[in-house]
Amino acid sequence: MQKTIIGMIFHGEYPTHPRIENQALHLISEGAEIHLFCVTYQKKKAGMVVHKGINVHRTYLPNWMYKLSALAYTFPLYHRLMSSHLKQFIQNSKAQTLHLHNMNLAQPVFDINQSAKLPIVLDLHENVPEIMKLYPHLQKGLGKFLINPVVWKKKEQEFIKRSAAIIVVTNEAKEEVLSRVEIDDSKILVLPNFTDDSFIKPEYDKSLAARFKSKFNMLYIGDTGVRRGLESVMKAIPLLINDISNLNLIIVGSSSNDENLRVLMQKEGVENFVSVEGWQSENLLADYVNVAHVGLCPILRNLHHDTTYANKLFQYARLGKPILASNSTAQKNLIESESWGLIHEANDPEDFAKQLKKLYLDETLRTQLGQNAAKSIRKKFNYSSSEFGIEFYQELNLR
Repeated sequence: MQKTIIGMIFHGEYPTHPRIENQALHLISEGAEIHLFCVTYQKKKAGMVVHKGINVHRTYLPNWMYKLSALAYTFPLYHRLMSSHLKQFIQNSKAQTLHLHNMNLAQPVFDINQSAKLPIVLDLHENVPEIMKLYPHLQKGLGKFLINPVVWKKKEQEFIKRSAAIIVVTNEAKEEVLSRVEIDDSKILVLPNFTDDSFIKPEYDKSLAARFKSKFNMLYIGDTGVRRGLESVMKAIPLLINDISNLNLIIVGSSSNDENLRVLMQKEGVENFVSVEGWQSENLLADYVNVAHVGLCPILRNLHHDTTYANKLFQYARLGKPILASNSTAQKNLIESESWGLIHEANDPEDFAKQLKKLYLDETLRTQLGQNAAKSIRKKFNYSSSEFGIEFYQELNLR
């Protein structure tokens, strides 16, 4: 039987990217050959390497092209410069199906594919046209005038129609796409950001556990930008410390908003209740989840957040940690339907404090919610239980 060869295309650097890597490893476990196109801004990393069984094809780009990529659907220069690299990748990989991770490189891929006519899967990790409205560089200066989310949305809709299949993260994202693009709903596969068994370690970092042993730890993993909602958590801490004297917020991540968060910590007088860890190795994330009593996802509400799941939800759940999350629609529906945790009103410090206090005071509740989360990950929220696998691609090639 002919081997199934899948060519994944990503506009960013790899490793690592949990969604891409977990998909690739699952497909490899089923016998597929995976080739991944990505970029690097370091010449010494350019070329082809094998990482965890994934054939990674890195194309070197000078740093100025990173900024140019934001103008991809304003001026064609970025896509023109990428076309030859993508064409070479498609030819060298001998891919039978192309899997586009997000829409950033969709235009040149669809243009190149007019002759090859390979099935293209468009994997929308996020609602890029909506979320880019909130990017700081689109709020001011030239970015405000040169980068138009409306154009990105029109292009996204075009690519959705032209793709053989669409993958989205949540049922809410599927409904949102169907509300604005006339396609058959069978064309869309819902595939959350599952966390596989490798996230569980036989032994966790003892020094990290010792650092946080005496604390009641709230954990946040990820980007710390304003839309992630950490400001409301900072403001909630003063409302909690009289009742929870050993309260500690662990932040694993960073962003250009960090200085604003530092100023807010000082203003609220909570510096001694926050551990700012910055970005950490992917290998250490499970060690941080291990020391947490509660996993946080306080994201603010917007069309993108209301239709997506953060990777962190499944990382918390995989290790059996109860979750305290905002009422952004998709995560609220998931957490409430599966009884993984409690929900607070987004951007509401008082309600956050109220719900956190419930979890602190009721260890039995925390344990039950954590057990529910871990069980449903094992039974339901994993690649083996999904419709995603090698047959998904084989069927596309038979159409």
